[in-house]
Amino acid sequence: MMKKRTIFLIIVALMLVGCSSNDETSVNGDPKAETEATTKKISTINGEIEIPTKVERLVVDAYLPTSLLLGIKPVGATQRDLDNVHIQDQIDDIENTGESAVESILALKPDLIITAEADAESYEKLSKIAPTVVLPYETYRSVEEEVKGLAEILGKQAEGEAWLKMFAEKVSENREKLAEVLDPNETYSIFGAYSKDFYLYGDGIYRGGQAIYKQLQLKAPESTQKELIETGETYKQVSYEVLPEYAGDYIFLDESNGAELNREDSLWKSMDAVKNNNVFYLDAERFWAFDPIAVLAQVEEVTNMLLEKKKSEK
Repeated sequence: MMKKRTIFLIIVALMLVGCSSNDETSVNGDPKAETEATTKKISTINGEIEIPTKVERLVVDAYLPTSLLLGIKPVGATQRDLDNVHIQDQIDDIENTGESAVESILALKPDLIITAEADAESYEKLSKIAPTVVLPYETYRSVEEEVKGLAEILGKQAEGEAWLKMFAEKVSENREKLAEVLDPNETYSIFGAYSKDFYLYGDGIYRGGQAIYKQLQLKAPESTQKELIETGETYKQVSYEVLPEYAGDYIFLDESNGAELNREDSLWKSMDAVKNNNVFYLDAERFWAFDPIAVLAQVEEVTNMLLEKKKSEK
């Protein structure tokens, strides 16, 4: 009897060991339990490169605000990025790399660099420090494109979608406010006086073009619509004498790099927008930036400018 009991206990013990072994195998064999990849390959203008799937030490040039809204705080950024007035409450502890100085970036030990500088010499130097993604200016032609593009690179798709949802709601709110007071047939121009030159701007990354035309969907003069917006040109240099040909019912004017338009000049005063006091003088610090955070701020500022103008007319 004792012998049978001993044999029974041995069989039970062996069965328990087998179950334990099977359980362990099933867990280890589960694809979900496999170690996640630490790198991924992406296509860039410099070919396919391998970057971290989880970026810990990012250095950026021109894409600081977009990185921040996606929930990644870079360890370093250029002076231009750090001067952006729209993100001053978010840049504590981000090191200044000057203008992408190689020595400064090397000292930060980045695991990824994102830059707008597309020249081969710069890329060669930076790519020796860390994987480098080059995104030249105007790679992205809208807020939506930029947020989705950076979110894909940084693995922050959910954060990108959430931010864009908020962005769309706020833009819609401002558009509705303007629809209540604006004549839909009125037109809007963006002029620039830069040093001794004069420019027109379309719906691209310059002087609030995205906010005014793309997001608020304000109507451009037919000349601007055909020559810039429909052709994809984001700016055009012109002579001062032709400005009236592009003048809308309202003019947004940027004066930069020492330029100051002569407001007493007869040609300037001949424009209906000037006669009707429908000229808005842009703050360069607030309207030179073209990142998603800046565009949202510009949407709200342009809306307020126009609402105040309409209010004063009553």
